Amino acid sequence: MKQLLKLPKALSRRYRVARIVGGMDQVSDSLATYKHSNMPQGMFKATIDDVLETPGLAEKMRQSELRRLPKEGERIVLSWDLPPFMWEALLGSKTLSDMVTAYIGPDVRLDDVYLKTVLDGYDATSEGWHDDNVGYRVKVFMVFDTEGHPAGTYVQPTTRPHPYKVQLGDELARMMKKPKMDHRPGEVLMKYEAGDCLIFDTNIPHRGDFSSGKGVRYCVIAEFIDRNKSDAIRGRAPCGPGQGKRKLNIPGGLSIDPTTHPLIDQRLLSKADDAYLYGY
Repeated sequence: MKQLLKLPKALSRRYRVARIVGGMDQVSDSLATYKHSNMPQGMFKATIDDVLETPGLAEKMRQSELRRLPKEGERIVLSWDLPPFMWEALLGSKTLSDMVTAYIGPDVRLDDVYLKTVLDGYDATSEGWHDDNVGYRVKVFMVFDTEGHPAGTYVQPTTRPHPYKVQLGDELARMMKKPKMDHRPGEVLMKYEAGDCLIFDTNIPHRGDFSSGKGVRYCVIAEFIDRNKSDAIRGRAPCGPGQGKRKLNIPGGLSIDPTTHPLIDQRLLSKADDAYLYGY
C-alpha cells in the first residue's frame, strides 16, 4: 500500500526531470562528436589496462585494498575511498578522456567514481530493465577480478540520437518491486572476466543479471556526464559526486594536477590539507 501511495509523486518527479534532461540532451546531440567516440551503439568493451593505458593496472587493483568482500550478512561493498594509483590511471588516460568527451560533449565531467563489489543473489531493482533516468551518461565498469561465474549485464545497443523519455511500464514495475527481467529484441549479455572493462551509455536499456550467476564481481565504476545537466537534476536523479551526497577525496601529490584537468569540474573542487575534495 505504501508503494502505491508513493507512485504519483515518484512518477511526477520522473516526468519533471525528463523535461530538463530532454532539452539538455538535444544540446549534446548537436555539440557532441559521438560518431567518433568508438561507441556507435552506446557501448564498448575492452580491457582495463587498454582503456586506462596502464599495463598491469587490473593486477595492481587485484593486489590492493580494493579487493575485499562484503561484511558478513551483506552482499555488496560500496566505497568512494580509492587509492592514488586509481586516480592516476583515470585522469591520465587519453583514450578514456577522448571517448567520453566525444560521446557527451565539451562540458563532460567525471561525475562519480566508486568501488562496487557485488555477490550474486543481491536483491536490487537494477535487475529489472531500466535506464538511469538521467539521459546520456557514460558508465565505465572496470571488473578487475571475479570469483566463480558472476552475473553479467544485459544491454540493448542503441544508436544516437536516442532522446530520453520515461519508460512507464519498466518504471512502474521497478517502483512496485517487481522488476521486468524478460528477454528483449537485440539484447546482448555482456559477461565479465577479470580485467574486463565495459563502457556504455546508461540511457540505453540495460539490467543486471544478479540472480542467475554464482560468483563475485569486483568492480570500480566511473561515471561521466554533462556537468550542467548533472547540476540541474542533482537531488532528483542519481548523479553528482558521491551520488550527490558526499565529496570525493582526490589524493594530493598526483603526477596529474586535478586543478587543471578538463574532466574535473573546478566548481566542485576545493583544497583540503594535502588533498582535494570534489563534490557539492
